[in-house]
Amino acid sequence: MSPESMISKANGTKIRAGWGIWRYRALILLVRLYNAGSHGSLSSSNKSFLLQYINKFEQFMTHPDPELLRTYVTIVEAGSFTAAAQRVHRTQSAVSMQMRRLEEMVGSILFEKLGRKTKLTADGELFLDHARRILYEYDQALGALSHEDVGGEITIGLPDDYAITYLPEILSRFVKAFPSLRVTIVCEPSRRLSAMIANGSVDIALLTEGEGIGGGIVLHREELVWVSSVRHHAHKQDPVPLAVFHSGDVFRRSAVQRLEDSGRRARVVVSSPSFAGINAALEAGIAVAVISRANVRPGFRILTPQEGFPQLPRLGIVLQRSDRGPPALIDRLVGQIVNRRF
Repeated sequence: MSPESMISKANGTKIRAGWGIWRYRALILLVRLYNAGSHGSLSSSNKSFLLQYINKFEQFMTHPDPELLRTYVTIVEAGSFTAAAQRVHRTQSAVSMQMRRLEEMVGSILFEKLGRKTKLTADGELFLDHARRILYEYDQALGALSHEDVGGEITIGLPDDYAITYLPEILSRFVKAFPSLRVTIVCEPSRRLSAMIANGSVDIALLTEGEGIGGGIVLHREELVWVSSVRHHAHKQDPVPLAVFHSGDVFRRSAVQRLEDSGRRARVVVSSPSFAGINAALEAGIAVAVISRANVRPGFRILTPQEGFPQLPRLGIVLQRSDRGPPALIDRLVGQIVNRRF
């Protein structure tokens, strides 16, 4: 069945209003993606996958159940079927049955076992982004019809360098979508925020991948760069003077390890838990630092391998959520963040 004929079928079917909007809007979103791909914005392999997915979506039109998708996304976020079962208040066997049903409906294996661990298959990775977007559209549609201004309090945690780069747009989206929402912002290092997520004092956090407890959603991979002041020559010193974050931080480990691997010596001259301290050392011209490219400012110069500063890995920015906050509100706010274009 063609995408256009499927829309006609969805539009002409007598269904309950709530499900109909979900079906119709999600289907239109898929068809728009496919049509955009017809103008060259998608590769042929992605177009082929999307067309298969549109055809499989007809099964969702016959058996609409967003809770299957919610459970699927929750398994990925929680890191296991057991943890997801606790979060969605079902038994582990019920969650497993939901996922078997979902796999039957999409016609693909979404999870695979690796010893005691469960991970997404290649099809599961592809399907995950679509599942999140369908749930987002579904929640947005219901919110628009209910005319509900979601209120309450939410605490967002993130390191201060992420706050500079990402927080303004996140806050803008939150306030536009939920004008009555009250937001508390906590700026702390990732390890501390991970503990605060675990004890429920923070509801949502953006963390550096590899810091604190595992799990969560990788939102973006940010390029790391070496920087120094354009007005000074700290990068020419031997050993290289470094401004680094707190002990054990992944930025610090990357800086020291990469320099040592390239045969250069380094010494820590400034250590700070915040980006403000690192920035002050750079502006003073007394140190070299590793920061994300998004935080490079006028007055900084990016140092290259030709100058003796080796390539650095990309760093994952991870979204984690607490199990102790208001689940419906957190679900909607997580959807706002996940669907942001980093």
